[in-house]
Amino acid sequence: MIWSLQILRFVAALMVVYVHAAQTAVKVTGSNGLLPHDFQVAGFAGVDIFFVISGVIIAKTAPGLTWRSFAWRRFRRIVPLYLLISIPYAIVAYKTGFGWREGVATLLLWPATDQMTAPALPAAWTLCFEMLFYAAATIVLVDRRLLSALIGIFGLAMIFRSAGPVLQFLGNPLIIEFGFGIALAYAPKWKPAVWCLPIGAGAMIAVGFIGMAPQGGTMEFLTGDNGFQRVLVYGFPAALIVFGTMQIDARPSAWTVLGDASYMLYLIHTLPITLLLMVWTTFPIPPDLIIVIGTAVSVLFAWRMYIRFELPLRIFLRRYDPHLKTGYRPTGEALRD
Repeated sequence: MIWSLQILRFVAALMVVYVHAAQTAVKVTGSNGLLPHDFQVAGFAGVDIFFVISGVIIAKTAPGLTWRSFAWRRFRRIVPLYLLISIPYAIVAYKTGFGWREGVATLLLWPATDQMTAPALPAAWTLCFEMLFYAAATIVLVDRRLLSALIGIFGLAMIFRSAGPVLQFLGNPLIIEFGFGIALAYAPKWKPAVWCLPIGAGAMIAVGFIGMAPQGGTMEFLTGDNGFQRVLVYGFPAALIVFGTMQIDARPSAWTVLGDASYMLYLIHTLPITLLLMVWTTFPIPPDLIIVIGTAVSVLFAWRMYIRFELPLRIFLRRYDPHLKTGYRPTGEALRD
């Protein structure tokens, strides 16, 4: 386990929580608070950091697994928790209009039917790309010779993206960010490269001030509008941050525990922020307090949900690992991810 990346996972999730808390502050008070909007938008790049980290982790762990074991581990790590948390969001969506497209997007994490459709859980648009990447990795584990075919399909889909939602999804430039992570997994360790971390962070922040921050919402991200721009201004700096972080020797700590809880934080943070929005609409407070309290409450809530709910679920599902049936005992790295 690269423990420094585990900590970076928490930082990436915290970036997303922060920007959503800041958006809540604007809704309530009309103000961004002490830090300007051009700085706050960098929080959206937490998603790009996640994508690059996923590329690193999968490239390092998948080669030691069979395709069946890899697919099961990815499924048990992502899908059960996601589906359980999606239930209340799907219920709310059902009351406002939840058709078969929404069902496919939510249950299968496949947003591309006859039109692009987002899952009921807002944050799950990123999981659509995660699962697509895991599916590609599984196919490569079945037969490595299929790698060139997958790259060719991605290239063709990117060229013909205007043909429809399926090609828009399969050819989304955001997939390149997973490729960045794969490349970094094979890069030799180089201690001086730790300076890539502040350089990448500075570049992410500068993007907002020079007017190059990607615009749009979930649908635009799924369809890949301004996708190449995002890969350039967020994806490449994210790769620098990840590479710099990989040069840091970290050890297990409270921060790595928070990193392990980052998936729960990412999935569930909109719930406490939405509930607090209802309170602050009635009893408004200064925007900076909204941001601080919203972020802190989200982290605390996600951490408790991780301890009480996610960990027991993961332990339960781990019993059905195909490797365990043959006497294999996974390493700490495999258990953690």
